[in-house]
Amino acid sequence: MRLLPDALAPLALGAAVAFALSACATPSAPAVPTAASPRSTPIESTGAPLTSGKSPAQPSLAPAAQATRPPARPASEQVPAPAQAVTISMNLGGNQAGQTPPKPVTITDQARVSELKALINGLPLFPPGRFSCPADFGDNLVLTFRAGPSTPALAVVTADFAGCQGVYLTINGKPQPALAGPGTDNGPRILKTAGLSWKVPAS
Repeated sequence: MRLLPDALAPLALGAAVAFALSACATPSAPAVPTAASPRSTPIESTGAPLTSGKSPAQPSLAPAAQATRPPARPASEQVPAPAQAVTISMNLGGNQAGQTPPKPVTITDQARVSELKALINGLPLFPPGRFSCPADFGDNLVLTFRAGPSTPALAVVTADFAGCQGVYLTINGKPQPALAGPGTDNGPRILKTAGLSWKVPAS
């Protein structure tokens, strides 16, 4: 055995101890990828992220904006089913001085009558609250629904062109809750559905 000089003996002993300690040390764990890492989500061979069952604690991933329909009004507040004809007339307010309204028109075509009934029956209730609406000079459409062209009125609808654009319905003479409201613009919708090219009064 080769003997080291006395001056080198301490150095050799220290190196041997360091080597023994490093051999016994626990290997460090591999780095855990963070959420920002592109490999933090397992990837299939197709390149699509692997999916797993959704945790019950996670919120449902529904679309942010989902169209909702207003609840249907009860049948007692809708134009009665026996209505098979409708007479449409226009009232002009004080802002239409010198103008003459068009002559009333009675529609008996069942397809158009059904479309007009569906339009009125599908309107939501007038929203609650207080509104600052444009001036209302009294321009409106009046729809009188009957079982036949010459029978008594079953329902009468008044649709305002201006103001808060409310739609008001009476059934057998009994007033029902107000319908529609600001921004609904139902006068032109009614004219289009009825196939009438009447000029909408200027507000």
